[in-house]
Amino acid sequence: MRAAAVVLALALGAECFAPAPTARSSTALNAAGHAVIVQNKGGGHGEIGFHLAKNLADKDLTVTIVQDSAAKKEALPFSKYGELPSSVNVEWVDTSDASAVETAVGDKATHVFDNNSKKPGDAAPIISAAKKSDAFYSFVSSAGMYAAKGMLKEEKKVKDPPTGQREVEMTLEKELPGRWTAFRPQYIYGPYTNKRDYLDWFLNRAARDLPMPVPADAQQPVSVTHCEDVASLIGSVIGKEKEAGGEIFNCGTNKMCSYDDVCIAAANALGKEALVTALPPDTKSSFPFRPNAEGFAVRVRKVMSTLGWEGAKHNVLEDISKDGFYTKDFLALGLDKGDLDTSKDGLELCQNLEQDYGTRGVHL
Repeated sequence: MRAAAVVLALALGAECFAPAPTARSSTALNAAGHAVIVQNKGGGHGEIGFHLAKNLADKDLTVTIVQDSAAKKEALPFSKYGELPSSVNVEWVDTSDASAVETAVGDKATHVFDNNSKKPGDAAPIISAAKKSDAFYSFVSSAGMYAAKGMLKEEKKVKDPPTGQREVEMTLEKELPGRWTAFRPQYIYGPYTNKRDYLDWFLNRAARDLPMPVPADAQQPVSVTHCEDVASLIGSVIGKEKEAGGEIFNCGTNKMCSYDDVCIAAANALGKEALVTALPPDTKSSFPFRPNAEGFAVRVRKVMSTLGWEGAKHNVLEDISKDGFYTKDFLALGLDKGDLDTSKDGLELCQNLEQDYGTRGVHL
């Protein structure tokens, strides 16, 4: 009998007798992982939970969205929750009730994704639940905390005093050493978004043959990222928890463009001329991106090298082209029609900049 067992072992290989993965093993190998996404009521990060849930479900995780009940169910993306895979469950919870949040997150999660907290008090019940389940905590932070300008790496200076999101990062470092990571998104667009300002600003003016007042020479770099790419970047932590532990990652596209590129792409999409004019740098206006001359764009080399993120699948310049989904949605919604309020565009400041920016410094 023993001899037979030895022969069987040699034939099948020793791996077949290795112990089965435990519930705490990497969910890249174990489909029993349970991810909990605590999702805010909307705003610039409003669509992340929907797309992240799809991404994690594709990795064979069971997913629970703990959704802030203050969100409007009829608004995007919340009205589309019914389209999520059957492995995704949505619980509507008053996120101002700490005990309700902790109960909803539960003590069975292998991963927690916090897309809700703006200050340490918001994160406290989620951290408490993560401690009980020994879950890995991923915090959706914000690149808005950077005090630096231009191309931004993770080690660049942040605002002092710290923003609420930065305080959450510091709290996680103290409370969950080695079991947390943070992602700092920047400008997000895509399907089911509830904030269209970033790209509609350009299409709105192109559609009406209006000038696009852009700070300085419009050559500043900008990182405008499709929400599916944001989700895939954040989801790359699965199976890479050890490498991610205690680290902070920028969250954006690796396909950079300039302010000028977006202006021209929007105009070309509608068969128009891009009427780009120069605003003095740092002018406060309706322009949707940072108005400084250096630009404000996150670099994502760290997450690509550390977590193996393969990079963005989408390109904003293609998505706002004539055949791009975003432009088609813009036209289908009738956003190219009607009057447009340009009172905050700062056009009156574009008249005397010809010396610095040529004809772009002239009010058209």
